[in-house]
Amino acid sequence: MSGISISILALGFSLGFVHAMDADHVMAVSALSNRHHDNGKKRGIAANLALTLRHCSHWALGHGAVLLLSAGVVFGLGLSLPASLGHFAELAVGVVLIAIGGSLLWQLRRERVVMLRHKHQHEHGELVHVHLVKSSTVNDACADSSNPTKQTLKHSAMPAAKAHAPVMVGALHGLAGSAPALALVPVINDMALLLALLYVLVFSCSVLLGMVVFGLGLGSVQSYLAQRHSNLFDLFRQVLGAATVVFGAVWFVQVL
Repeated sequence: MSGISISILALGFSLGFVHAMDADHVMAVSALSNRHHDNGKKRGIAANLALTLRHCSHWALGHGAVLLLSAGVVFGLGLSLPASLGHFAELAVGVVLIAIGGSLLWQLRRERVVMLRHKHQHEHGELVHVHLVKSSTVNDACADSSNPTKQTLKHSAMPAAKAHAPVMVGALHGLAGSAPALALVPVINDMALLLALLYVLVFSCSVLLGMVVFGLGLGSVQSYLAQRHSNLFDLFRQVLGAATVVFGAVWFVQVL
C-alpha cells in the first residue's frame, strides 16, 4: 500500500472519530441510554456502564452499516443518492430527537409517579414478610404470578426492543450524513474501488471507536451520579431530555 493510500486512510480515521462527536449523535445516544436508566440506582457501576456502552456501540453499528451500504451503491454501482433522500433523513433526525427527548421526559414522569410505593405482603408458609415495591408493579406482579409464561415473554422481549432503537437511530443518522461523509472520500475518480470502500470502512470503525470513548465517559458520569448523588442524577436526566427536545426542534426548523 502506497504512502498516499495510508494517508487517505489516516484521514478517514481522524474524520470518523470527530464525526462521532457531532452534537446530534451525542444528544441521541445520551437520551437513548438514559431512557433505560430508571433502575440505575439499583444496578452496580459496571452494569450501568455496560448499558451505556451497549447503546453507543449499537448506534455506531447502525450508522456504519448504512454508510457502507451507501458506499457500495455509489462507488460499486456508480449510482448517486437522491438529494431528496438525504433531506428527508435530516428532517427525520429532528423528529426522532424530539421523540427520544419526549420519551425520556415521559419516562421520568412515570418514575416520579411510581415512587409512591405501597406495602406488599407475601406469605411463604409460616413466614410473612413485608417489603416495598413500586405501585405500578404490584398489580402486574399479582396478575402475572399465575402465568409464568407471560412473565418470561415480557422480560425476554425487553432486551431486543432496547437494542433495536439505537441501531435504527444510528442507521437514520448514517443515511442523513451519507452524502457529506462520502463526499469526503478524496479524488474518488483516481482511486481504486477497494481503497474507496476501505476508506469508508475505516471511517465507520473510527466512528465506533469514538462512540465507545464517549460512552465510557458518559457511562462513568451517570454511574457515579446514580450511585452517589441520586437527586443530581435525576436532574441530569431531566435537563438532558428537555435539551434533546429543544435541539431536535431547532434541527428540524433549520433543515426545513
